[in-house]
Amino acid sequence: MAIYAIGDIQGCYIEFRALLEKLDFQPGSDQLWLTGDLVNRGPQSLEVLRYLQHLDSSIVAVLGNHDLHLIAQVMTNDNPKSIESSLHPIVESKDKIDLIEWLRHLPLLFVDDNHQTALVHAGLHPHWNLLESQQYANEVEAILRGHSAEHFLKVMYGDTPSRWTEHLSGYDRYRIILNCLTRIRYLTPDIELNFIEKNHPEKNQNANLIPWFEVENRENQEYRIIFGHWSTLQFYSKNNITCLDGGCVFGGQLISIDIDRPSMQIAVDAATNYCPISKLEQEYVGETDS
Repeated sequence: MAIYAIGDIQGCYIEFRALLEKLDFQPGSDQLWLTGDLVNRGPQSLEVLRYLQHLDSSIVAVLGNHDLHLIAQVMTNDNPKSIESSLHPIVESKDKIDLIEWLRHLPLLFVDDNHQTALVHAGLHPHWNLLESQQYANEVEAILRGHSAEHFLKVMYGDTPSRWTEHLSGYDRYRIILNCLTRIRYLTPDIELNFIEKNHPEKNQNANLIPWFEVENRENQEYRIIFGHWSTLQFYSKNNITCLDGGCVFGGQLISIDIDRPSMQIAVDAATNYCPISKLEQEYVGETDS
């Protein structure tokens, strides 16, 4: 059995199927680990979700911020965010409820002890060890899957609180956990989350900011961490850290690795640039932090 990890698909169904063909992926035998952001921006988010739901036990996927945005759009009637055109086919589909139920029961963090690997959309807070990270992820997963999901989805948007403490409670606690797992890139020297800077570290204009995985004495170094979310980082593999977001939806690549042979990067080029440059690296379409 082969296990392939694949970066952010974001509705790029044609490229996704082309990559699976290139990998000679065998459903039922092989397995896919997906870094989240399955939907939005690309033209075929509905096809992506239907195909992944069909694959069922052949995939492990974690939730990304765009997946959460879709869930919020469907489950809340008074969410202030507008429904962008790339999500209309899902929102208008007859199987919308089944797809959203499947989506909101995906994990925020997946840890495989056999491969000593963790899969997450954006990253882990450097002060969380892996056990704590799993516990915190489970807290928010329970909210997303439970009866209070609708209310939480209305208040999950936002950048505050920006500093983690174990003493946080309620929706402030859930929001920062969610932001760490699905939106984190940089932190300040006093370990405060920064959502403004999104450039590659070599092009970062603020020398004080630190990529989350370069914080000194990071607590979660024992396992390899595979993530997406950071399209300007592209493919990055160093010190047990692997980013697979090749920015396919922006005209880049859809990237995969073989979990057992991680040095073998396999990718397909985007068919086109699906996302206007003005929307590059927005956390949620409609927010003003691009």
